[in-house]
Amino acid sequence: MVIKNLSFKFNKNSSDYFFNNLTIEFSQHAVHFIQGDNGVGKSTLFNCLCGKIDKNSFLEASIVLEDVTYSAYNNALPVAFTQMVHVVQQDYDSMIASQFTFMQNLQFANLQKYPRLQSLPQATLFDAVKKLGIDVNLPAHLLSGGQRQLLAIFMAFQKPTKVLLLDEPTATLDRNNARMIMDCLYELAAQLKVTILIICHDKELVQEYARGNSFVMKHGDGGTRLVQRG
Repeated sequence: MVIKNLSFKFNKNSSDYFFNNLTIEFSQHAVHFIQGDNGVGKSTLFNCLCGKIDKNSFLEASIVLEDVTYSAYNNALPVAFTQMVHVVQQDYDSMIASQFTFMQNLQFANLQKYPRLQSLPQATLFDAVKKLGIDVNLPAHLLSGGQRQLLAIFMAFQKPTKVLLLDEPTATLDRNNARMIMDCLYELAAQLKVTILIICHDKELVQEYARGNSFVMKHGDGGTRLVQRG
């Protein structure tokens, strides 16, 4: 995925750009890490990509994804692109209905926008669920933190997804669960042909897993930029 000439400002009438002609290339169907100080713009970049920006803001950009170019129009990227982008927030429990089972949460995530009175739809179960031995009939509140994080990720994949954005997915997890999440994400990226971007402040985890796809976001004269660190 290539982001070309992304320019963004919070107020369309302002002369100050937060991003000014930002161009960055992410390897296709791979996992990438984005680091940077708080407030530097990591979440703002995610909001631009998934179409969650204020109507009074300004956005220009072109995104090349799998040889198709999607250009911003009227301060927003087209729905044809944003509907393929899904976000898992740091507070992953907010996505989950804790009283329902792992499987039921997956089914809820697969509901249409305007569901009719009918039985719950089929859910997609991934090989990773079977490998990890997760009991899909267990209520979500009885799952471990790592299992709930995985549930939130699997819920995002119940709809067609080409780009997955994760905000600090391992922040509340111990090292073993963090590694479980990372191993699963690499498997999903390859298996489902998805490009994954992760906001992560855990430098040791990034060093262990980045594999050349680590970026640092910095703010300077002319706006915020991404620097590939290797």
